[in-house]
Amino acid sequence: MKKMSVLLGLAAAASLSLASCQKELEQVKPADQANAAATQGQSKSELLSASPWRLTDMTTTTAASAASKETATVSLLARLKPAVRDNVFTYAAGGEYSINEGGLKVRPEAPQLLTGTWKLSEQGDSLTITRENTVRRFAVAELTATTLRLNRTEAGANGAAPTTYSSVYSH
Repeated sequence: MKKMSVLLGLAAAASLSLASCQKELEQVKPADQANAAATQGQSKSELLSASPWRLTDMTTTTAASAASKETATVSLLARLKPAVRDNVFTYAAGGEYSINEGGLKVRPEAPQLLTGTWKLSEQGDSLTITRENTVRRFAVAELTATTLRLNRTEAGANGAAPTTYSSVYSH
């Protein structure tokens, strides 16, 4: 009889813990659905220009050699100066682009606001940023209401393998 009450107690505890897990899963699911619903009503340009972006991750990926399929990925975010990590990137609806240097600057005499223009391809898979005679083209790997992931690949010098830089931004 004692064994029976212990087993019933364990069964009750197990069912309560499973019920609480179920409840947690249900609570997470509506938040994901709300985010997806908010994203569905916006174009890629609207998602990009909705609010300012901050750099949250930056990596570089390089193959061991030009012929190799093995790659090495290194996180660069921790290696960036705090004056670079606190910058705020804004894509205005009219195609204007700006970088606010934030509270820290690499050089005190540098301007607080750097400006330029941006253009997103019709498919939303390519972003071109023009600033002071410099044109940079990025592949848009991800663009949601909360995340912007840009990739840029540079050819390797003297036959070396190309390097891909991946920058992740969040609101």
